[in-house]
Amino acid sequence: MQKIITKEAVFELEIKKSKFISYSFIIESKEHSEALLTKIQQENKHASHIVYAVCFDLYNCKFSDANEPKGSAGWQIFNILRTKKITNSLIIVVRYMYGSKLGLGLLQNSYKKAAIEVLNLSLVSDFKISYHYLCEIDLEKMNWVLQLIKKNGCAIQKKEFGLKLKIEFRCPLKLEESFELNFKEIVK
Repeated sequence: MQKIITKEAVFELEIKKSKFISYSFIIESKEHSEALLTKIQQENKHASHIVYAVCFDLYNCKFSDANEPKGSAGWQIFNILRTKKITNSLIIVVRYMYGSKLGLGLLQNSYKKAAIEVLNLSLVSDFKISYHYLCEIDLEKMNWVLQLIKKNGCAIQKKEFGLKLKIEFRCPLKLEESFELNFKEIVK
């Protein structure tokens, strides 16, 4: 099952006078990820390298080594996202280099550790595709509707009582068609 970051985070790591700052973001689109990357680049103009990996879904991912040795940085982050099946997410690792070079093995492990640790701080949960409903129903049909919602494993987000019941809820994607038929029958 795909997973998604539900809480953005920042993590700092220092290895042999190299400082790694990793960021995790929830993304909504390619444009959103590009805007976040631009923002981090502007905030870290003096960084030695700004490396990232972004996954819009399991098959649409992109990464950059940002002039680090090929496969040593962005690939490490991408591989973590791919292995953990994390989607709709952007991981950026900013490196400030103050000392000597780290060597390829330590460099790879540093980027990998920075990405893993920021993901540990982020809340990662199952990514479930669902339909969102918002409707008003007569109060006399309330019990039928609430039973149908519960029976189908839907999650109620909000209820407001007035002359009618305003209800907001989500249903799993796989139930959408059968649920709607039953729902329309009750609400008629």
